[in-house]
Amino acid sequence: MPVVQLEPFGVAIFCEEGETVFAAARRAGVPIPTACGGRARCGLCRVKVLAGEEGLSALNSDERRHLGNTYYLTRLRLSCQAHVHADVTLLVPDAARRKKR
Repeated sequence: MPVVQLEPFGVAIFCEEGETVFAAARRAGVPIPTACGGRARCGLCRVKVLAGEEGLSALNSDERRHLGNTYYLTRLRLSCQAHVHADVTLLVPDAARRKKR
């Protein structure tokens, strides 16, 4: 089973092959911002790839619509569209900002 490590929470989540990061985080009670409930309409569920990029599915058209070509600079993905295939470490940027306050 692949493991998704979510920072800054320090949470490791075992997930099913092909499960989205968003679904795994929700199941584990980790808050990832969303306005659309994980349907790739709002673009708020962005996560930053810290390690294991190859463990996620390729960018799809919904992600390209929200992120453009910035992925190659920022390593941001939509958690609702990123399907897990192997271990990966991600940062939930909005959570990191909230934690600092």
